[in-house]
Amino acid sequence: MEEQRRQTGTHDLLGAEIGHETEPVDMIITEEMAERHAWANDDYNPWYLKDSPFGGRIISPTFLAYDADIMLWNYFALPEGYGVWAKQEFEFINALRVGKWIRITCRILDKVHKRGRDHITFEFLVIDEDGLEV
Repeated sequence: MEEQRRQTGTHDLLGAEIGHETEPVDMIITEEMAERHAWANDDYNPWYLKDSPFGGRIISPTFLAYDADIMLWNYFALPEGYGVWAKQEFEFINALRVGKWIRITCRILDKVHKRGRDHITFEFLVIDEDGLEV
């Protein structure tokens, strides 16, 4: 029987209140990140590899979907037997530009218990070094 992978977070997810915010994550979007993400997703749009109308190279907006997962589960302990992601929605407002610093924050918007399951809604906000919401 395969051992179930446990999450590394230390905060109690089910005990967290609506409005609870995780610690922010800061990073710089590097050329290597853009190239690796393009390769991993078989998406070689020239905007990710050379130049874009946004003033230089950008990284695919789907890059953040993976980081959101990692951010959540490095912060919260996922209770045994619980799954992740019933639904996701994204709103892309500005491009993630290579070479820019970004800050990702997360907070709990809603928590409900229905049909014997806990449903938690999170909101992620990404701001770049110029103060633009991404």
